[in-house]
Amino acid sequence: MNTKPGLRLWLIGLFAAMQFVAFGQALTEVRGRVVDAATEEAMPYATIKFDGTNLGTISDINGNFSVQTHEPVTTVTITLVGYNPVTIRINPGRVTELTVRMQESGTDLKEVVVKSGKYRNKDNPAVELIRKVIENKDRNRKEAHDFYNYEKYEKVQFALNNVTDKMKNNILFRRINFIFDNVDTNRVTGDVSLPFFLRETISDVYYRKSPQSEKEYIRGERNSTLPGYLDNQGLSSSIENIYQDVDFYKNAINLVTMDFVSPLAPFSPTLYRFYILDTVKLMDTPCVHMYFAPRQKSDLGFMGYMWVALDSTYAVRKIEVGIPKDANLNWVNEMQINQEFDWVETPGAGRGLMLMKDEIFMDFGITQNSNARSFLGRKITTYHNYRINEVLSDTLFRTNVKQFRDPGADMRDESFWSANRHDTLSAREQGIYKMVDSLNNFKPFRRFMGGVRFLFEGYTPVGGFDIGPANTFYSFNQVEGFRARLGGRTNLKFSKRLLLETYAAYGFKDKTWKGYGAVYYNFGTAQTLRYPLNQLKIWYQDDVKIPGQNLSFVQEDNFFLSFKRGVNDKMFYTKTASAEYLKENQDGITYSFSAKNIRYEPGGVLKFDYEVQDGLFFQEQVNTTELSAGFRYAPNEKFYQGSTYRTPFLTKYPIFNLDYSAGVKGVLGSGYNYQRVTAKITKGFFLSPLGWSIGIVEAGRVFGQVPYPLLIAHRANQTYAYQLESYNLMNFLEFISDKYVSVNIFHNFGGFFFNRVPLLKKLKWREVVTAKVLWGGLDDKNRPGPENGLLIFPVDKDGNNITYTLDKQPYIEASAGIANIFKFVRIDVVRRLTYTNNPGISKMGVRMRFKLEF
Repeated sequence: MNTKPGLRLWLIGLFAAMQFVAFGQALTEVRGRVVDAATEEAMPYATIKFDGTNLGTISDINGNFSVQTHEPVTTVTITLVGYNPVTIRINPGRVTELTVRMQESGTDLKEVVVKSGKYRNKDNPAVELIRKVIENKDRNRKEAHDFYNYEKYEKVQFALNNVTDKMKNNILFRRINFIFDNVDTNRVTGDVSLPFFLRETISDVYYRKSPQSEKEYIRGERNSTLPGYLDNQGLSSSIENIYQDVDFYKNAINLVTMDFVSPLAPFSPTLYRFYILDTVKLMDTPCVHMYFAPRQKSDLGFMGYMWVALDSTYAVRKIEVGIPKDANLNWVNEMQINQEFDWVETPGAGRGLMLMKDEIFMDFGITQNSNARSFLGRKITTYHNYRINEVLSDTLFRTNVKQFRDPGADMRDESFWSANRHDTLSAREQGIYKMVDSLNNFKPFRRFMGGVRFLFEGYTPVGGFDIGPANTFYSFNQVEGFRARLGGRTNLKFSKRLLLETYAAYGFKDKTWKGYGAVYYNFGTAQTLRYPLNQLKIWYQDDVKIPGQNLSFVQEDNFFLSFKRGVNDKMFYTKTASAEYLKENQDGITYSFSAKNIRYEPGGVLKFDYEVQDGLFFQEQVNTTELSAGFRYAPNEKFYQGSTYRTPFLTKYPIFNLDYSAGVKGVLGSGYNYQRVTAKITKGFFLSPLGWSIGIVEAGRVFGQVPYPLLIAHRANQTYAYQLESYNLMNFLEFISDKYVSVNIFHNFGGFFFNRVPLLKKLKWREVVTAKVLWGGLDDKNRPGPENGLLIFPVDKDGNNITYTLDKQPYIEASAGIANIFKFVRIDVVRRLTYTNNPGISKMGVRMRFKLEF
C-alpha cells in the first residue's frame, strides 16, 4: 500500500495521539477491604464501581477487592444490598488503599425489591423469576442433550496461609528455608501464603441420555506428593470427595462431604430469599442480576449472585456464591464458587449453553480468626472441545463405573502436560513440584515425616520393615491380664509386590504366647495394598478372640478398647491356618476365595461341655475346615487407604456383599459339615436440608448341625465407644442364631433443629438418631441336648445362663445423641428396648465416638 508522505505523517500523528489518549492517563488503582461497621466482619459481594464509568468489581469472600483504570476518575462508590452506599473521593493516577466500613440501612434487606415491610414469596417478582428458572432448568442443563463429550482440565492447589517472618525463622524450618522461596503475597491484604500441593488432571467426559450414563476417562494425573507417606490414590479420592463437580441445576450440591441445598431446587423459595438488583448485559444477552441468601443463616445453603437470561430460556449465565459464616460446617471458614456459561455449537449436530469454567475457593482452618494460620484450597476447572449431539459408541458406556483411570495416567511426562493442559503453570505453581522434590531428597525432613506417620498411623520404619501398630503394644483383658505385643510388616523398600507381616504377644495372666505370620503377594503391576488388589494371602494365627466382636477399622487388642463395661471373660483360643485369594476390579466388583482350618479352645469361663445319654463330658477343641467364596459390588466407591484399613467416604451408591462358606468334615481333622450364607446391603442417603442417613440390611443362615462356636454370634459391644454396626448394649455371646435378619438405620440431621435455637446454633451441634432391629432364631437340631451331644451353651462362673436365642421377639435398641461437639465428639444415649430382664445387661448407657467431620 502506497501513501503520500503527508498522509503518512498524519497517520503517525493520529496513532500517537490515540496512544496518548489510551496510555497518557496514569493508572488509578483502588484496593482494600469491605467490612461491617458494627461487627468488623468481612462483607463479600459488595460492588465497587468508579463513578461515571462502567468499570468496577465485587469484593471476594473475605471482603477484599482491587480495581484499576486509566480513565480520569475522582470518586468510587461501594454498594451492598441492605447497607447504605459509600462514596469516597480518590486521587487519580495513584494507588488508594481503603478499609470501607458499611452501615446497615434503616430498611431490611428484604425491602430492596418487596416494598412491604415483611418478606414474602407472594407477588414477589424475584420469586416469580426463580420459579421460571426452576421450571426451565431441565431443558437448560447439559443433560438435556442426547449426547455430549468434552475435554476437562482440573487444577487443585493448596497453600498455607498467614506465613510470617517468625515462622520462617523458626528452628524447625531453618534447614529447609528454601521452601519459602515460593511464597505468594496477596497484593490487597498483604497476607503471605506458601503453596505446597498441586494436583492436575486431564480427562475426557462422555454422556449419553438414554439409557443415561456419564463416563470420565482420566488420561493424565499428577500430584506433588510425598511418596511413602501419603496414599496417592486415597489423596485423589479425598480431593474429589471434597471438591465434587458443582451443578446448580441439581437439587443438592455435595461439597466437603456435605449436601448443600441448591438455590434452583424446587423447594428453594421456602429456604431462600431472592432479590432482583438490576439488569445487565452478559455477552450481548440481557440478564437479570439477582441476589439470594438462606432464610436461616446456619442452614447448609449458599449466598451470592446469579445472572439469569432475560429471554425465553431463563438460563443461568453466570453465578457467584459463598456460604454464610454461621453455616453448620466444620473446618471451612470461607467458600466461594464462580461459574460461567456460554453457547457451544457443533455444526450440523446441536447447540447448547455449557459450562466453560468454574472455580472453587475454600479457606480451611481450626478457627474463623482471619489472623490465624489456615489452608487455602482452590480448584479451577476448564472445559474445551465440546461436541454436542454427536452419537457416541456404546463401548464407551460398557460398565457401571463412572470414572476410569488410564493405567499410565500418573506416569505422564512433562511433554504430555505441556501439550494437553489448558493453561500454562505459573512460576509459583511450577515451584511447588521443585519444592516437593527437594523435600523428598532431604533426609531430616524424611525423618520428620516418619515421626508424623508414626503419630497418626502407628508405624515407624526401620529400613524395609515397619514396626507397629503402636496402639497394640499394650492392652489388657480379664482372660489374658496385661498383654504385651510387638510386631510389624515389610514396606515398599523391601518389595513392591511381596509383603510380610508378623507379631508376637504374651499374656501375663494366662501365661500364654500368641503369634501371627502372613505372606501377601500381589499379582500384576499394582503394589501391595494398592487398589485394585489382585492378591494371594497365606497366614497363620494363634491368638484369643472375643466371640461376637467384629471390628471394622481397629485391631481387637487396641489399648483404647481394653476398657469395657461388665464382665469380659468369654474368649476362644483359636489356631487358624488360611490361604486366601482376592481380586478387585475397577468396575467395583470384588470376588474372593479361601480355604482355612480353625481350631477353637475355650478361654475364661467358657467350657466345651456336652451331654449325652451316658452323662456330661468335656471336649478339648472344635475343629473345622472351611471353603469360602465372597462377592462384593461397590460401584463408584471412594476411600482413603490407611496403613491398615480403608476409610470409606459416604456416597449415594449402594454396596452389596454376599458370602458363602462350607464346612468340610474329615479334612484336617474337621468334624462338621455345614453351609453358611450371609448377604448385606449398605446405602447412603442424602436428604438435604434434613441431613443424611445410612441404611444397612443384613441376613444370614447356617445350614447343618453345628456346635455354638460355629453358629452366628451377633455383633456385640461392651466398650464405651459407640460402634455403628454393633449392638452397643448387647453383651458378648449373649445371643446366637442360625438364621437372622437385621435392619440398622442411622440418621444425622446436620443441625437442622439446633440451628433454629439461638443459644445452640453457634455451637454447631448436630442431632443424631439410630434404630437397630435384629430378628433371629435357632433350629431345634442346633439346640444342645443329650439327643445330639452338641456343646452346652455358656454359663457364668455361678452356673447361670449367659447365652440366649432370639425366638421370642427381635432385639431392639435405639439411641439419640449430639454429634459435632468440639467438631469431633459424638455422645449417644442408648436404650435397650427388648430382652431387658436378661441378667448382667445394661438397659441404658452413654457412649462416645470420635470422628473428624466437615
